[in-house]
Amino acid sequence: MSLVSLAKAQKWDELDRAWQSAVEQKSAEATDLLGTLEAAVKSGKGQWAEASAWTWLTTIKESQSPDDALRLARQLLIRLPDGGELRQEVLDLYRKTHPDAPHLDQWIERSGLGGGASVRKALRYLDVALHLAPGAFLSHRTDDQAVEITAIDLSGGEVELRNPRGTQSQSIDRVIDDYQPATADDFRVLAQLRPDRIKQLVTDDPLALVIGILRTTQGHRLDRDELKVMLVPRHLDAADWSDWWTRLRNGVKKSPHVTLEGRSPMYLIFHEAGQTLEQEIQTAFDRAATPRELLTAVEDYFREARSRKQQPDAAFLRKLAQSLDTRVNKQAKHDPDTAFATALVIERLAQEGLPLPEDVHGLAVRMMAQSRHPAKLVLSAPELALWPLALACVRTALPERWPTVFADILPLAPASQCETLARAIEEAGRGVELLPRCVETILGNSARHVDALTWLWKGANVQTALPIPPLMDLFGRIMKLVGPARESSEVLTGFDVTAIRTVIRAGLSARNYARFRECVVGREEAMGAALRRQIERAEGLGPVVQDEMTVIIRENFPRLFLRARIEPWDDPGALYVTEAGRQKREAELNELVNVKLKENAIAIGKAIEHGDLSENSEYKFALEERDLLQARIAQIQMEMSLSRVLESDDVPKEHIGIGSRVRLRPLDGSGGERVFTILGPWESDLSKDIYSYQAPLVRQFLGQKQGTQVRLPDSDGDNERDYEVASFESAI
Repeated sequence: MSLVSLAKAQKWDELDRAWQSAVEQKSAEATDLLGTLEAAVKSGKGQWAEASAWTWLTTIKESQSPDDALRLARQLLIRLPDGGELRQEVLDLYRKTHPDAPHLDQWIERSGLGGGASVRKALRYLDVALHLAPGAFLSHRTDDQAVEITAIDLSGGEVELRNPRGTQSQSIDRVIDDYQPATADDFRVLAQLRPDRIKQLVTDDPLALVIGILRTTQGHRLDRDELKVMLVPRHLDAADWSDWWTRLRNGVKKSPHVTLEGRSPMYLIFHEAGQTLEQEIQTAFDRAATPRELLTAVEDYFREARSRKQQPDAAFLRKLAQSLDTRVNKQAKHDPDTAFATALVIERLAQEGLPLPEDVHGLAVRMMAQSRHPAKLVLSAPELALWPLALACVRTALPERWPTVFADILPLAPASQCETLARAIEEAGRGVELLPRCVETILGNSARHVDALTWLWKGANVQTALPIPPLMDLFGRIMKLVGPARESSEVLTGFDVTAIRTVIRAGLSARNYARFRECVVGREEAMGAALRRQIERAEGLGPVVQDEMTVIIRENFPRLFLRARIEPWDDPGALYVTEAGRQKREAELNELVNVKLKENAIAIGKAIEHGDLSENSEYKFALEERDLLQARIAQIQMEMSLSRVLESDDVPKEHIGIGSRVRLRPLDGSGGERVFTILGPWESDLSKDIYSYQAPLVRQFLGQKQGTQVRLPDSDGDNERDYEVASFESAI
């Protein structure tokens, strides 16, 4: 079964193993992995999806470029429940992938991605903002206007735009709201600003030309005959039409944006969102299959409306409320839990002050008041986003009983809700009576109450004295749930093992493993060894958490990890250089990236303007030069990552090493002394007798002491002679 099929079939244990294998072995397409995460979220496994997504992203960060990691992180941020950690990860990746982008931090701050702004809105803002540069093109979101950016004044908050009628200035925020990035081959750009380019696209890229045309047509659709009239004979000879159409159809088959429908007439259809906010939300709302998806659609609407500074459409919201009411009535008979969760979404609409019919508003409260098991009804809420609404409903429906109901909920609640429930019970004056009993229930069956167990582990921040065991005891209870299968199977029988392990991974890694660090600090080395072994055997932790916890053990008990000493010149993970050599190499890298590569890009652009790339020698030469530049840049960057600057303390005093200056005396007494300086490969200069420590000739000196005899070619290189190491000293 595919990963998506496993998720839809809710075979979570099998999926967890298949996911780890697919990510580690790179055996699945990104679309399949993303689809699997979406299916997991729809099935109420948001925590599994988040933990699995982080595993995937970590693997991509370690094995691929920051650009690849950013593309994935953006997709994950859109699909997973909104979280601050993933937002911060996306921001960090933007900084890594756009280090030379002018005013990057200002664009990030304006976008709101680091705050509470809509994810899609913030990403769209950055997409446009990072495109803003003189010479770039934009197209209007609602009409056919195309413009070229001619100047930007960030301090003044304005952008100067050129269109066929001349130039004008607009505010940056308005430009970002009204326009979207456009390529130089967008048909609106071609028709209005670069008409000479259309004929070239007819020859070289029919699909790109047609996409540009479809962007300007009503409904983004055009029939085959209309397209022919537009192009023949002005841009394409009639005799060439049939072959050209065949080329276009082949391109369409590979395009995710263009489809062919119908036979007579046959329509080309371009797929790109361009609806009103209400239309966009209605589409998402109609597709929603779960209460969580319904709530997400509603929250997206309120968020987008605020960002666009428009009032929510009351008629549209009433339409949503009536639709929700219909769903609740259909679900109430066969699925009361889902009916209650759906009714909570109506309460969310009411929070915005929307006047709802009396029979619709308060539906969830009435269901709660009538329930024989109110705690079970709250626990049935499939997503965390519904919990605040459900808990408010309990308070309203059960004004006298709600603290007791909260105490019944707490041991089984998600970890993020335990603190809220405990503090509410304390505020009601029932903490001493109810909370110790909750802790006893949690500890009585750790597997059943694993979320609440991780809440205790992270530190219950309440005033009431709770019977919580010592930290090492809690750690031991947690590790029993993730230990070897043969040891944990008994306590996990009948439980969702994958879900339990996902919760534990998140709990242990919270706040950079703060509580685990408390366990480790100050312990004896024997305890450190025991913890190390325990972690190594805890297969349920997963490789990422195991590695990170092992690093903490190593930091506190380094002697447990001692290895045989490696000589510096044999260390493959280090490249020893001088500060001057490093600065020289950094200057070379800067010249390649900021001068040579940009000059090459200009040369490629000029070569393209000459037309007919198949026989364009200037174009081919420019591409070859680009490949050489990029290869050199990659090599320098790799070497820079390994480089370690030699300090005077690094040069050994007891034997010859990296950074030594060696004096050699010929054994036969003829001729003068020879002096060798041994430095890094970046400083090698044979004319000055400076050799790289990696050179074969030099390797025989390394580690040797005064009086050692060596055989070397003489200064002319004609014959070999015997020398003695007369002395050596530091060259740093």
